[in-house]
Amino acid sequence: MENITIAIPSYWGSAGGCSDAGEVIMFDHPTPLNQEGTLARLLDSLELIRSEEFKVVILAVANTPHLTRDVIVRIQEITKPYSSLYDITVLHSRNLASLRGALISEGVSEAACELIGLDSYPAVRNMCSLAGILSGSTITVFLDDDEVITDKRFLNKAREFLGTEHEHRMVQAVAGYYLQPQSFRLDVDRVPRWRRPYWNNAACMNEAFEVVIGRPPRLKPTPFVFGGNMVLHRDILMKVPFDPLITRGEDIDFLINLRINGIAFWLDRELSVRHLPPKISPPAWRSLREDIKRFLYERKKVMDHEGIEGVSQEELMPYPGTFLGQDLEERITRTNELLKEEYEKLQDKRGMDECEVNIGLARRNPYKGIDTCRHLQDLTTRWQEFTRAAAGRVIQE
Repeated sequence: MENITIAIPSYWGSAGGCSDAGEVIMFDHPTPLNQEGTLARLLDSLELIRSEEFKVVILAVANTPHLTRDVIVRIQEITKPYSSLYDITVLHSRNLASLRGALISEGVSEAACELIGLDSYPAVRNMCSLAGILSGSTITVFLDDDEVITDKRFLNKAREFLGTEHEHRMVQAVAGYYLQPQSFRLDVDRVPRWRRPYWNNAACMNEAFEVVIGRPPRLKPTPFVFGGNMVLHRDILMKVPFDPLITRGEDIDFLINLRINGIAFWLDRELSVRHLPPKISPPAWRSLREDIKRFLYERKKVMDHEGIEGVSQEELMPYPGTFLGQDLEERITRTNELLKEEYEKLQDKRGMDECEVNIGLARRNPYKGIDTCRHLQDLTTRWQEFTRAAAGRVIQE
């Protein structure tokens, strides 16, 4: 049986859920330290697959540096009752700092060790990859702590195709999908009016889901992935990093990185988890801004690598491709104008001002001058130096 590690990031913030003046990392819904959170619920659901052998690594992620110790203690409290059931360890900024110090003392470059950290979604995903490497596993399953496993054959399915040949290509990356909570389809009736004409990402995603998830065959190449349900072979983890220049959508951006390296991501129609996120929503202008930055950057990456098989707007349609075209700036501007009208009705001056900032961001486009080819080459070189040095080590508690 293949060695399997399940890597689970768990995000935490200040008690009470209030924005902190020291908050430097914007995660969607960090659990307030005085609340129960969702991690234990996911660990409970692992009981379904207990007949299989696997390791569990929890990544303790604080959205404010001064909360680090409290977050580590909180996660250790939550995981302690499960230590007799699973081989479970916690990866956090302190043991990562120890790893960094050890590697630098042995001659690993500062540039490579800069990739060690938990300060963004792609950084956290890279540390999930590191968790699998440090555990010595052939297969790493990425889950998020706001999910539950509902299929006792989940791990059997997760490893079923990995390392095999399919359609004359080696399968090294498999994506599952989310049940939200019963169907893979998103509820488009809940899309606000200001999003519908130019930024109806839910409708675009549903269109893509229907083609890839809703129709046979069971395994097929996919233009989208879900970061909280991915299965990756060790060779992929060692070779290809998540890109720290993107702030959201690091999962699909990683899919693009794989395609640039000639590696397909395959979706398995039978590999699902139930997604049960907390009902917390950031301000609309902020969520939209993160999407704006994400798609501006992804479009530049796709344009820079056009000509590589699988890397074009057309080959990423309908999602994310719809938001990677030459009309992206117009979509951004018109959507923010509609959102600004909603804020105006509410007499919300800050919301109106932030919409103007979003429009300015599209006009300025801070990513247009980035050579993503050179950036990815440098990033990959540093990542491979780091993973080669980390391989063979273990997670120090």
